[in-house]
Amino acid sequence: MKEILNYGKQLWDFKDVNSMIDKFMELYESRPVVNNAGGMSSTHLFWTWYVAKKIHPENIIESGVFKGQGTWIFRQACPNANIFSIDPFLDQRKYIDKETMYFTEDFSMIEWEKYLKKDSFENTLVFFDDHQNAYMRMQQLKWQGFFHAMFEDNYPVKQGDCYSLKKIFSGCGFSHDGINEIPPNDTHASYVMKNIETYTTLPPLYKPEKTRWGDVWDESNYPTENSILAQEKLEKHPAVKAEAGGYTWICYVKLK
Repeated sequence: MKEILNYGKQLWDFKDVNSMIDKFMELYESRPVVNNAGGMSSTHLFWTWYVAKKIHPENIIESGVFKGQGTWIFRQACPNANIFSIDPFLDQRKYIDKETMYFTEDFSMIEWEKYLKKDSFENTLVFFDDHQNAYMRMQQLKWQGFFHAMFEDNYPVKQGDCYSLKKIFSGCGFSHDGINEIPPNDTHASYVMKNIETYTTLPPLYKPEKTRWGDVWDESNYPTENSILAQEKLEKHPAVKAEAGGYTWICYVKLK
C-alpha cells in the first residue's frame, strides 16, 4: 500500500497557523521546562496546543508525561479540562499540575468509566507519547469508546522504536533490534481505515535539510506535507527553526 499522509475528511486547513504561532510562542517563552531534551519541543507542542484548542475537549488523557511539559501545554490550551496523565516513572516530572490526576498504570489497564462521565467519552482527547504499538492503541481506543486521539511518535517507515500509524498505512510491518515483530501487511491499514473518519499528519512548521536521524529529508524516504510557517514568522521565532529537526510526523485521528 502506498504511504498516505492524510485520510478521510480533513477538519482543518491550517490557514490560521501563521496568526496563532505568535500567541503560542508567547506561551512557549514561559514554559516550565526550558531544557526538555527527550521530550516535546516547539513543533510538537504547537500542534498539541492547536488541536486541543480546536477540539476543546472536556477530558484529556495523556499517556507519556516525562518532565510534564505536555501536561502544562494542555492546561494552557484547555484550562477547564479534566486532565489524566499516565507515566510509569512519575518521579521525572518537573512540572506537576495540581488539578491533574496521575497514574502509573498503562492506558489499557485503567477502567476509564470510573473517572469519566458516560457521555463525555466522545469529547475526550487521548494523546499518546509513549512509544507503543499504535495498532493496539487503536483497538483499545475503539473498545473503550474514545473518538479523538493524537500520536506523537508517528515514526516513518525506516525509523523509530514502535509500530506507528505511518508504518501501518505504508504496509511495511515493524522490526526493531533485528527482530521481525510484525510482518509487512496491508491488513492492519485496511482495518484502521474502516474504523476512522480522519487521519491527519500535522505538517512541519519548518522542514530542515536533514531529519532527526541525520540523513537527507527527501520525499522518497520521508514523504511529508510542505512546511507551513511563512519566512517572516521563522525569522521572528528562531526557536521554531532551531528545534524543527525533532519532528516525527505527529498526527491526529478521529474514530468512527
